[in-house]
Amino acid sequence: MTLISLLLVLALERSTRKTRYWQSEFYLGQYFQFLHSRGWLNEQSNLIGIALIVILPALVLGGLVYSLDAFLVEFLLNTAVLMVCIGCPRFRDSYRGYLQAASRGDTEATHLYAEQLGYPCDSQNSFGQCLVWINYRHYIAVSLWFVAFGGAGAVFYVLTRAMLAHLSEQQSALHSQWQKMMQAVDWIPARLASLGLLVVGHFSRALPVWLGFAFDLSTPARRLITDVAKAAEYVEDDKVTCTDEPCTMVRLVKRNMMLLLVVVAVLTLSGMLR
Repeated sequence: MTLISLLLVLALERSTRKTRYWQSEFYLGQYFQFLHSRGWLNEQSNLIGIALIVILPALVLGGLVYSLDAFLVEFLLNTAVLMVCIGCPRFRDSYRGYLQAASRGDTEATHLYAEQLGYPCDSQNSFGQCLVWINYRHYIAVSLWFVAFGGAGAVFYVLTRAMLAHLSEQQSALHSQWQKMMQAVDWIPARLASLGLLVVGHFSRALPVWLGFAFDLSTPARRLITDVAKAAEYVEDDKVTCTDEPCTMVRLVKRNMMLLLVVVAVLTLSGMLR
């Protein structure tokens, strides 16, 4: 069931354009607006209250799925939730616009699209590394949480990620504390995702980088993912154009997603995963 949901959602997400009702940003906006109207999310909020705001929707969904006890309904509900949670049409449109601008030699437009995709950034990542990080946050991590906990896991991760962005926008004093929470949530998925990157990339070159960070509790998920990606898919500096490096990194993360699907298929066939 998990494998079929992933295959179906990834195929639909790639081949169709999702309306706002199939985008997590729409429901997150409604949810945060509701919380603000009730006074449950403001400057007086504490870390425990914010954690409950994030955890409760996932618990409610998990309880609902468990209580249904109907395979088909559970499959349809989890698949619909994954379809909402995975991906980010805004980033996809920006990347597509970047490639189109680069193909016609519009340097100013490529810079504008790159800024929409988070480049340049404080992490000093290349544009391709920024794309790897976006892919992790909106595809790989969501998929891993879905594989582990179903639709409830995907909802929990998306809410945790959205809360971090919300606290950052509000310049909340709780942002640094929630950043640590996000680091804990990302700890295992980041190591699994980066392990996949070195398997589908240049293994011998990326392995020392992965081993250097994998068991370090203090290493941010972004540094682990982007540094391993850079080692796994190196592009010669003297051969780089504005599309070579990002396109190379995008091909790497696509292979990584294929690897995840293969692993899920093997686990499903072995009976270790539904």
